[in-house]
Amino acid sequence: MNITLNKVTLAALTLLGTSFTSNLFAADISHSLRNTQQDNTTENYFELGLGLATGAGPTVEEDKDNEWAGGFLVVNGSYNWRGFFIEKFGESTDPLLLGYNAYTGDNWSLDIVLAPKGRGIQGGENDRFHDLDDRDSATMLGGRLTGYIDNNIVQFSVKHNIGSNHNGTTASALIGRNWQVRNWNFHGMTGVQFFDAKLNDYYLGISADEAARTDFDEYSPGSNLNLTAEVGVTYPINEDWVFRSTARFAQFLGDKTDSPIFVDKRDNAMSLSTSISYVF
Repeated sequence: MNITLNKVTLAALTLLGTSFTSNLFAADISHSLRNTQQDNTTENYFELGLGLATGAGPTVEEDKDNEWAGGFLVVNGSYNWRGFFIEKFGESTDPLLLGYNAYTGDNWSLDIVLAPKGRGIQGGENDRFHDLDDRDSATMLGGRLTGYIDNNIVQFSVKHNIGSNHNGTTASALIGRNWQVRNWNFHGMTGVQFFDAKLNDYYLGISADEAARTDFDEYSPGSNLNLTAEVGVTYPINEDWVFRSTARFAQFLGDKTDSPIFVDKRDNAMSLSTSISYVF
């Protein structure tokens, strides 16, 4: 989500892999489920709006509550040119994505994708993390396979870091569908995401050197799975304005939130958001 709240909330969500949704062929799967037409083409459009959100999740600061609320700016869009595409969907795990459509059939498509990931915690920005090494951004390269089975959309994705900071890998599998009730478009989605030990250790681990110069204990997490679910509704107010409301839930399996970086070590996160957007 594009929640403009505070650095604590953003850092916690970044460290957890922003684990609510994933991507579809040249369009975020959650975004695609909000549309009534299921086609294998990328729409060229731009969307701007405002929204409100509330939720709860793990925290990384001692004086911050694990529940939050605030406003956010909706800035979404996509552009396709001869198979190459760029897309920005704030509700996605990859808010900015570059790619190329390598194959499109009647029911399946395959994309090669490049996803610059947002940075993790920067030590100089918070006293609690002052002496920790910076967790820099990662560039993930991989592929995603998307298909239409009856009225369902399924999507599989694997991405590997090609930068120098870690050699982590992520993978996901999701399934979703939508239902049209008059002008209301309801959708539901569920899935599982995998984060390997190298990626988790880079963002959530505490090295021996860091433990020696801070109050954090040495810690090295393993790989983990996130179970995710989403339900939502979209309503076109008129030709240009769109209303959306979405509820999301993620359950973290494994020792990810056992990291000393987290103060509140709850093993799940949830959110409810509502927005109104103008589509150009």
